Amino acid sequence: LEASWLRSRPRSQLARSRPRSFRGMLLLLAVSALHPPLAATVQRRCRRRAVYLAASPGAKKLTLIRHGQSEWNLANRFTGWVDVDLTTRGIQEAREAARALKADGTEYDLVLTSCLRRAVRTSCLLLSGAGRAWVPMVKDARLNEQHAGALTGRNKRSLAKEHGHEQVMRWRRGFAVPPPPISTKAPLQSAICRDERYRRRPCAGGASGGPSQDVVVPRGETFRDCLERVSEVWSDTVEPALRDGKNVLVVSHGNALRALIKLVDGVSDEDAYHLDMPTACPLVYEALPSSGPSGVRFGDAHGTWGTSSVLRHGRFLYDEGRVQQAQEMMRSQVLRDIAVSTISSTGSSGIATCDAWSEDGVSSVRVSVGDGESFNVRTMGKPERQPQAGEGG
Repeated sequence: LEASWLRSRPRSQLARSRPRSFRGMLLLLAVSALHPPLAATVQRRCRRRAVYLAASPGAKKLTLIRHGQSEWNLANRFTGWVDVDLTTRGIQEAREAARALKADGTEYDLVLTSCLRRAVRTSCLLLSGAGRAWVPMVKDARLNEQHAGALTGRNKRSLAKEHGHEQVMRWRRGFAVPPPPISTKAPLQSAICRDERYRRRPCAGGASGGPSQDVVVPRGETFRDCLERVSEVWSDTVEPALRDGKNVLVVSHGNALRALIKLVDGVSDEDAYHLDMPTACPLVYEALPSSGPSGVRFGDAHGTWGTSSVLRHGRFLYDEGRVQQAQEMMRSQVLRDIAVSTISSTGSSGIATCDAWSEDGVSSVRVSVGDGESFNVRTMGKPERQPQAGEGG
């Protein structure tokens, strides 16, 4: 066996050398004896491609997407359960994500989203753009964003000036760090508690037009609290659907998706700090049949989360550098009052930032989504700018 022969083989053939048979084991043993560095390369390539090679009629996809940029993303505010809308840029982000989904070729069988309009409208734009508008969509309050308590509506940079950026990052990414609780008499909280979407609405024939029981609106949540309710969705809806051979699309919010990622990637409580989901960046996991208790497993790692060593088993449909840059910009929002977008108006594949929205720069515009529906979104007069080298804080 000559090492030169192995060097000349395409990756697909090298990957098939994975020791799944006696012949494959002999091949790798021979390579290991004759050329150890090349053997290590073969094994690394096998691991990287394992998820694709294992894809079979029984392999299905779980795709996670955060909603497009919202009004309060643009304002660099804690949003939580407040029902803000998409911005013009958020609509554009959702449409670009839809094109990426269509190019990826997956035909989704089920869409899960929250009860908040920024996620629901993103879901509609994704399905419409991908040519799957008829796919069933389930709205579940358990996929709502982590409730920000008394931080709701507060600007992240302003809070960092008051409490220090380390404390604000603990509120944003800590596992069991509660925000100050919001008063039930606060106008925002009072409006949420009265919202009919969180009340059970029986329909004719015994069907339910809303949640099966009244949703208890929290006064604030830790990431651990958010993880607890998202884990229920995983157990009673997502995992069974994957076991049944369905492709599942989950369109939700930053922390709710971080909770799902923690479950899928097997991330520790401490390492969950490193998980970041930019707006409208599709993340695709291959779900494979398993003989284990859950009935599904996920392929080998495709990379790590940000600059950490925490393994990520899903693949982003956007360029890795673009995603990592967006993640860095998101974390820097406690240091600079900026908004981040995962698309650029210049047509490049990079991201864009701009000064965060303030009341003196806001205007309203009527936007059509291309299917006969239109609605008001807020825009900002200040021009966007491309992030400069070294930015990210």
